[in-house]
Amino acid sequence: MLLPQEIIRKKRDGLELVPREIEAFVAGLVDGRVPDAQVGAFAIAVYLRGMSRAETVALTRAVIGSGRVLSWPGVPGPVLD
Repeated sequence: MLLPQEIIRKKRDGLELVPREIEAFVAGLVDGRVPDAQVGAFAIAVYLRGMSRAETVALTRAVIGSGRVLSWPGVPGPVLD
């Protein structure tokens, strides 16, 4: 099990998160295991240290996969929200 505080520490220390860590953090955020204070700490760490392209892609994919994904058959191109 990946602990939110370890994921936050890693980002705070300037290390790159792997997709599995980002997915675990987002899953904890969605199901309520990650409290608001840790979400804030993660946001500050990301703000101060930034995110690599790979981290940004992993975060985007994790957020997309965290809820219902709607599709509209026959609509050309991506549907954005």
